[in-house]
Amino acid sequence: MSERRPRPSLGLIVLPSIVSGVGVILILLAIIIDQDVARAVCLSLGVILLWLDFFITMAIFRHTVREIDDRLKRIEERLSSR
Repeated sequence: MSERRPRPSLGLIVLPSIVSGVGVILILLAIIIDQDVARAVCLSLGVILLWLDFFITMAIFRHTVREIDDRLKRIEERLSSR
């Protein structure tokens, strides 16, 4: 009897890449734009998005590690009950 493994959600894989990509684009725009206000807004939003990418990635990592730990517990329980 094989268990069906849950497939990782595509959003979990793509979301950090999109967030960091938009952050990098905003930082590049801040370098290119010659207006002080627009430069400050783009730079601030870009840096915030890069930090957000880090926290999203860590949350996904923590979730994945917990799933692996739960699977290992189920395997250990199954093997110890034999």
